[in-house]
Amino acid sequence: MELAGVGAAPGIAVGPVWRYASSAAGRGRPSLDIRVAAELAAAELMALAGRVRASGRADDAAILEAQSLMALDPLLLDAIEARAKSIPSPGGRPMATGDRADALASIVEAVAGSTADTLAALPDETLAARAADVRDVGARIARIVTGRVVALPDQPAIAVADDLPPSVAAEIPDGQLLGVALERGSATSHAAILARGLGIPAVVGVRGLLAASASNIEATTVALDGDAGRVIFAPSSDELAALESERRDREAAGAKARSLRGQPGRTADGHAIELLANIGRVEDADRALEAGAEGVGLFRTEFLFVGRSGAPTEDEQATAYRKVFAAFGERPVVVRLLDVGGDKPLPYLRLAAESNPFLGIRGVRLAGEHRPILLTQLRAIARAGAGLASVPRVMAPMVATLEDVDRFRSMVDEAFADLDRSGIERAAHFELGIMIEVPSAAMMAAELARRVDFFSIGSNDLTQYVLAMDRTHPELAAAADALHPAVLRAIRMTIDGARAGGIEVAVCGELAGDRIGSLVLAGLGIAELSMDAGRLDAVRFELQQRSFAELEQLAAAALAAGSAQEVRALVRPAR
Repeated sequence: MELAGVGAAPGIAVGPVWRYASSAAGRGRPSLDIRVAAELAAAELMALAGRVRASGRADDAAILEAQSLMALDPLLLDAIEARAKSIPSPGGRPMATGDRADALASIVEAVAGSTADTLAALPDETLAARAADVRDVGARIARIVTGRVVALPDQPAIAVADDLPPSVAAEIPDGQLLGVALERGSATSHAAILARGLGIPAVVGVRGLLAASASNIEATTVALDGDAGRVIFAPSSDELAALESERRDREAAGAKARSLRGQPGRTADGHAIELLANIGRVEDADRALEAGAEGVGLFRTEFLFVGRSGAPTEDEQATAYRKVFAAFGERPVVVRLLDVGGDKPLPYLRLAAESNPFLGIRGVRLAGEHRPILLTQLRAIARAGAGLASVPRVMAPMVATLEDVDRFRSMVDEAFADLDRSGIERAAHFELGIMIEVPSAAMMAAELARRVDFFSIGSNDLTQYVLAMDRTHPELAAAADALHPAVLRAIRMTIDGARAGGIEVAVCGELAGDRIGSLVLAGLGIAELSMDAGRLDAVRFELQQRSFAELEQLAAAALAAGSAQEVRALVRPAR
């Protein structure tokens, strides 16, 4: 039985099934003091992070270190303790220890779940993925409260689950996790990131996975294809032979791709396509450089702001931005302004609840009632760019109108004036850009291009808004494909408008790192592609196998296609 999902970590794996159950097994000694349980959870997570870091997986360790801090978040613990006071005492008698532990654990998971729901509503997919971290931390504290533990696999196996908490995946002994298949999740979820760090395949968003697993309970073997997004229960001998052949072909292609690392992005006939990296933390800069990134096309700054009780100071931000600027030297670094909003995702912003946060106060729209937080960020970026060889590039998200751009420029002018009045050294100027992620911006591209220095297309949100499909919806995620011709035509409209205004266009969404998407985008005329550092090798290799004329022909055919499936069928893998 074969199911389709979203390929989240490349590779092919075949092995026995380990069905992860969120309900922990066994019962040890409960810990009814929530603060003590939280401290134990934080210590466990920090120990896990140390073990993972020692194995060379710094990105994975950073996830667990962040979870350790979450476990001690005073806002989370205060909310749990406040609700714990309402646990009833039946008949006025003290509740049995086990029953009270179960009641307290339920409160822990409910509070963590509420916080996670808020994060899941964030517009940035990477930040929304932190919802799984909060639930993971809550579940770990709840297990400590009850004294229960998770039963880990006792042989090398493929995890099949609704979702696999990052810390549980990290607890599985080395070599015991062959692959991950999840009914929920996305390519940016931390379970997927951990899978990539381990070098094992992952397929997420597999509708019907748990039902299929239950109906195939006797199936002792499952096969995963993390590139094609396939899950096969009880594969036949012919299917296994085909997978093995595909695995050998991909390994050979991967070796060729890695051999090109360090070379600039270009087509077979030398047409330059600059390949940059998306980063979310200062620590990501080293990984991007190691992968041969020619710069940073998207520095998501939200990680500096989330998971804390107050906004980071101007000094804290300036230090972080400066480290990234220094790491890349003369290579470009594009810093995106804070992109949060809707449904009160940051407690200290005190945003009103919204029925549709994706269309509410977010991105540059924060410049209304929350202008100071963006001004502080702009001052920090200007300070970080003082004396550098390259000019800092700053872009505003969620721009929909000409007025949005004017508001953005006025904030930059105000931030510079503040620093000048204080006699603080700053960058001489910024290159100002905007994200094209809503249809109105694509339609107004020619007018917008006369007001800024560059465009960067956020293909994730643009796809969501053009197709009117929530890309996080479990039933719509697969259909919300950025290679849909309607999305490609919006991108082409943006390119035409940028050319009329004499500026360049980059793409920093998931489409830039998609093997086929990168080729179509290059053929459309995109000069810069920014992606997760782990995808740079494959995109660099694919571009070098084709002439620019071939890519232009591919793009023309893609624009004329009727569906994303038709577009994907136009391209065969390079070998």
